[in-house]
Amino acid sequence: MGQSMRIMIDGSMCTAGGGFSFLANVVPQMALLAPENRFRILVRNPKLAEAMPAADNLEVEVLPATGIVGRMRFSYLEAPRLARQWNADLFYSAGETVPLRSPCPTIASFQNPNVFSKEELHWPLYQKARLGLLRALSAVSARCAERVMFVSEDSARWMGDCVGLPEEKRVAIQHGIDAESFSQAADAPLHPNPYILSVSSIYRYKNYVRLIEAYTELAQRRGEMPDLIIIGDNQDEKYSEEMYRARDAAGALSEKIHILGEVPYAEIAPYYAGASLFVFPSYLETFGIPLLEAMGSGVPTVAADTPIFREVGGDAVLYADPHSSAALAKSMEQALFSPGFAGALAKLGRERARHFTWERTASKLLTVFDEVHAEQEDHAWSGRLSQPAF
Repeated sequence: MGQSMRIMIDGSMCTAGGGFSFLANVVPQMALLAPENRFRILVRNPKLAEAMPAADNLEVEVLPATGIVGRMRFSYLEAPRLARQWNADLFYSAGETVPLRSPCPTIASFQNPNVFSKEELHWPLYQKARLGLLRALSAVSARCAERVMFVSEDSARWMGDCVGLPEEKRVAIQHGIDAESFSQAADAPLHPNPYILSVSSIYRYKNYVRLIEAYTELAQRRGEMPDLIIIGDNQDEKYSEEMYRARDAAGALSEKIHILGEVPYAEIAPYYAGASLFVFPSYLETFGIPLLEAMGSGVPTVAADTPIFREVGGDAVLYADPHSSAALAKSMEQALFSPGFAGALAKLGRERARHFTWERTASKLLTVFDEVHAEQEDHAWSGRLSQPAF
């Protein structure tokens, strides 16, 4: 890499989901790949702090829990003060906000689709107001930051357009996977019956109700169906209630539908390893790490037919209209019961997943850090040269 730097990472907005997975994997990789740099990450989730391995060049600070107002105060007042005290050379935010007056160059990371989406997701009034505020602040961050990182080409396009971000400021760096941890066979069955798996935090756009309806439709004509297991932390209580109502509406089949709630990230891999099929019906994502994890685990995969999933899955995934339970059921049936189809998908998935590594992600992000730092040094040097000599 380039010159040694002191890099402050604001992970305070990442408490669950893809942001959590991203930081838990990419920060240790950056510390490993760039031992000449020093990294300091600020987090609010103690579990994220625990996910950071000990390293001589990595400091982890756990901040107290706070609400949206406290987060904004931190981003705009406390974070720049901490960066100044620590003599940071670069400030990288894993969320959508960067300090307006930073003592060093800033890079934002736009990963949350909720902030930018125009989908009608029936948010409560408070959440609509919160997302509206974050959208406005993101537009400000887009103007202030030297670069804005996106986790896919697709999200760089539509989210960048949403805030009017110049093309030269957009950087697309895809997520990765720890292939080794997701390629191991399960030591022992985690469920007594064969099962279909879906993994993601519970939000309306994750489309779990339609998945349950599609499963029920298919199971009614296929008596040999595996069970359905859904794993994810509950981020939307009302939608979670709809999921349970959909399960109850399945009648006798409800006993085959298991909504497990949150499972620690470190314990997820065996669930993939034991699955007969993975289904990801979400229609709003910026990347979709579970899709990649399923592919890397060698699990045949059905996903919503969206641009981002085609960017990640290529020809290794069977796609279906996420707004049609009949289409989802048909694709699930094909993946499960067409001779040789599941094995072909599993093989293609493993091969494609090998191209997505956290080392690759971390290396590209470090390159962006070096570029921004070098630009800052060039500007400073040019400024000194332009000063009159006395």
